[in-house]
Amino acid sequence: MSGPHDASPPTAPGTEAPGRPVTPAASPAEAPAFLEALLQALPVYIVRFDDQLRILYVNRFQPGHAPDEYLGQPALEFIDAADRPLARRCVEEAFATGEPRSYETLGPGPGGAHSPYQVFVAPVRHADGRLEGCFVALDTSALRERDRSLERVERRLRIALRATGLGLWSWDLETGELLWDDAMRRALGREAPLSLQDYVAQAVHPDDRKAVDAAGARAMATGMFDPIPHRIVRPDGEVRWMLTVGEMERAADGRPIGILGGNLDITEQRRLEEELRHAQKLESIGRLTAGVAHNFNNMLMALMPTVELLREVVPETHHGLVDDALGAAERAADLVRKLMTFAGQRRPRAAGPCDLSALVHRVVAMCQRTFGSRIEVCAEEVTPGVLVASDEADLEQVLMNLLLNARDAVVAAGRGRSRVVVTLRVGTTTAAGGGARRHAVLAVRDEGTGMSEEALRHLFVPFFTSKGVGRGTGLGLATSYAVARGLGGRIDVETAPGRGTTVSVVLPVADAPVAAPETIRPSRQPPARLRVLLVDDEPLVRRVIPEVLALEGCSVRAVADAESARQEAQREPPDVVLLDRSLPGVSGANLLAELRALVPSARLVWFTGQEVPPGDGEVADAVVHKPIRGAELARVLLDLVRS
Repeated sequence: MSGPHDASPPTAPGTEAPGRPVTPAASPAEAPAFLEALLQALPVYIVRFDDQLRILYVNRFQPGHAPDEYLGQPALEFIDAADRPLARRCVEEAFATGEPRSYETLGPGPGGAHSPYQVFVAPVRHADGRLEGCFVALDTSALRERDRSLERVERRLRIALRATGLGLWSWDLETGELLWDDAMRRALGREAPLSLQDYVAQAVHPDDRKAVDAAGARAMATGMFDPIPHRIVRPDGEVRWMLTVGEMERAADGRPIGILGGNLDITEQRRLEEELRHAQKLESIGRLTAGVAHNFNNMLMALMPTVELLREVVPETHHGLVDDALGAAERAADLVRKLMTFAGQRRPRAAGPCDLSALVHRVVAMCQRTFGSRIEVCAEEVTPGVLVASDEADLEQVLMNLLLNARDAVVAAGRGRSRVVVTLRVGTTTAAGGGARRHAVLAVRDEGTGMSEEALRHLFVPFFTSKGVGRGTGLGLATSYAVARGLGGRIDVETAPGRGTTVSVVLPVADAPVAAPETIRPSRQPPARLRVLLVDDEPLVRRVIPEVLALEGCSVRAVADAESARQEAQREPPDVVLLDRSLPGVSGANLLAELRALVPSARLVWFTGQEVPPGDGEVADAVVHKPIRGAELARVLLDLVRS
């Protein structure tokens, strides 16, 4: 209570702060000793008053105050003026009805700070007809703080549920009652909750039902509910990944009586994990490819010029066989190039202004002439004038790979006349900095057999193919994927068994025409007989290259190591040095720098079966990739010394 006589008021309902218990000087004469002790032990403030609202008893006081200050005084004078009308009304209603009433107020608490109180007003009617009343004031600070803490926890839980999309469910094992929240209904696309048996039979993907059923049975038998990752099929046919978590509720005797759980949609997480696994797999394949490409190209470098030489000496009746062998070698070289492209070991060719719209119409027209009358190939909704900063041959290969796959898919479907549709549109996305970024979407849609999830997971893995033996290398889509990735784009696939496939190549759009690379123009007279120093550790290459270049009027000296290269360069300075980057025991870049100092007038050329990093490529005058035909190699070297 607050009073007019003291700045630190005595205890009264709804206003006073707790003080240490003080034995009151006056108490009802009829109260037994145990009742008095009980009243003082209660964590509430009790004020007894008569029908005139005069104080008759107080169970505790503020320290330092005497009972005479309060006993016999009007109770309302010790109540805050703002709360007096409310207190009086509660007293009148309690006296009139004989039922308790209550109100809430603020009053001094520990340390002088105000605390919330719940004040109860109770009528007391004696046997002789006298009417009295009691104020019982309960400090609700702790209760309110507990409510606030609970509210904060609930608010955080709601935020967490919204952020994660976790759907909650409960199952009463005794009554069989099932409850789903709204998030659970949205996640599964269903309104009515399903029992465990119905959930497995109706919602779980057929391939995962056995595992989910076994996990549920294990939980019921052991009481341990382990997390269960699995796929569900929504009523609309969409497949989503779920992680089901739960906790068993038990009775006092340990008997399971219910399960509380939740379903978390982990589809995006699974997609990212699959992409990571795919990237790691591709990286491993890339390292393997990089390791074998050099050896394959060295062997092909020895094979192709040798076959060319043989063609000049074998009877004309055998020229066809030699040409077939040469063609096979070139196809093998193309396979290696595709593998290197896929592995990121081959940089894209010089980026020119590729008109993707014109390329689409040209390639579609070519396929219309060659795919046969049962397959209708058409270009629809092709946005004109779409430019992409890419070599045209690379994108032509990508589109042709997609169209050939689409042709094989519709033929395998066996549906009579089928359509393969190519579209090209331009979309816009918001970049990280907030600006707009334009991209081209080149899509090929077929009405073929579609792909299973297993085939889709391996779609871009080299040598994977669902076609029969001898009908594909498994490198077409892998190479297309690598080209798109190298251009800063991606490939998206939408497919389902029996529903056809749409493959979309998404590439950055060149906002302005890209300048074509400058043509090297001859500026000096080449020597009468080109002197070439070949530095290569592969014996076959050292035997073949001098032979084929000699036919083109070149004089070639071949050495196998760095020391021999230094000696030969000093003995007779060459016009051109063909330098293998993979010499054992020496850095190719360091050797090139030494040769540059020894023979500054010579043209230094990387002669390699691997991709040359930009830094190393810039220190040489040119890069020639193995394998290459002898006549073409001679032409490249002559053009180089002319420039």
